[in-house]
Amino acid sequence: SSVCHTPRLTSSLASAMTSKKAADWSTDLFGPKLLTKPQTTGVPTASAIGGKKLVVLYFSASWCPPCRQFTPKLIEFYEICKDELAVVFVSSDQDEKSFGDYFGKMPWCATLPSYTNVENRERQGRLANMFKIQGIPAVVVLDAKTGHFITDKARAEVMEADGSYRSKKALVQSWISKEALPVDQAVLSTDADNILVKLVKHILTRPAYIFGIIFLVKRFLQFLEEMGKEGSEEGKEL
Repeated sequence: SSVCHTPRLTSSLASAMTSKKAADWSTDLFGPKLLTKPQTTGVPTASAIGGKKLVVLYFSASWCPPCRQFTPKLIEFYEICKDELAVVFVSSDQDEKSFGDYFGKMPWCATLPSYTNVENRERQGRLANMFKIQGIPAVVVLDAKTGHFITDKARAEVMEADGSYRSKKALVQSWISKEALPVDQAVLSTDADNILVKLVKHILTRPAYIFGIIFLVKRFLQFLEEMGKEGSEEGKEL
């Protein structure tokens, strides 16, 4: 499988960011500190991601094989584009050794792990719920000034840009130029999938719609058949 499913994290906190000044959104979302190395007390969140145009959330874990395969590709991408973006690792590891060994190989920051205390677990639950994370690895891109949503399809886009310096730079520019929306106004990938599922279910539960679609398909095939006959007859006349 290309994703690992994580235990569902619940949160008693709000499911969307409140309206705050641009300087406050990162602390509101990630907490007052981010880790730069394992087993440290962390640095102020605002300074850790300050001066960047984009913030990239990386939901991952050491126990997830697809994550371990993707992480080197994201590191390569980051090393080329780090002047314009900050990556924040959101770990699903459940103990200090697993987290430390995995995070220790990463050149970016991390949120305080969920296993450390209830507050950090709730905060991670809010992140997962906010962006509707259903499996890992998952990569979400935000505007660094406002915290507004840009895309949750970044994992596939980074994979497509693999191996080319120019394509990596072009991808970052495409994110920067894209309109960023508040998370509660954005259409996430899971929302789009749900809309398609609802549409299919809506059609399947209404036999009249199914017969109508079958009728239209038959008429279209008959039309193509008649066009083919007319074309062959014209060929004979010539």
